[in-house]
Amino acid sequence: MAARILARVVLPVVLAAAFLGLDARAEGEPETDPESEQEQALFRGMPDDDGRLEVFGFCGSCHSIDLVLQQGLSRPVWEQVLVEMVRDHEMAPLQSDIRVKVLDYLEEYYGPDRKAQGEG
Repeated sequence: MAARILARVVLPVVLAAAFLGLDARAEGEPETDPESEQEQALFRGMPDDDGRLEVFGFCGSCHSIDLVLQQGLSRPVWEQVLVEMVRDHEMAPLQSDIRVKVLDYLEEYYGPDRKAQGEG
């Protein structure tokens, strides 16, 4: 089980972070520069904010991140989605602090208001 969690969640996040870090060094760009086009493409335009890497890693390790990005769900519905992913689809349970970070990010950027603003 631990190996499956590592392979499906941690490894994609670490590889994405390593890829992005190596790319920035190769181009000689400081780490504080705005996102590169490659980073925007990798994260499918997800806003660069606290929780993005966790959402990308946990959600995108099992299915296309586009499935998440097209949603416009309320926080309680996102909470239920996480429960169902763990219960029905073998997603690793999230630690409390990570769960809050993921839900905060999803609520902020992929909540019901997102669709009302014509972003969905």
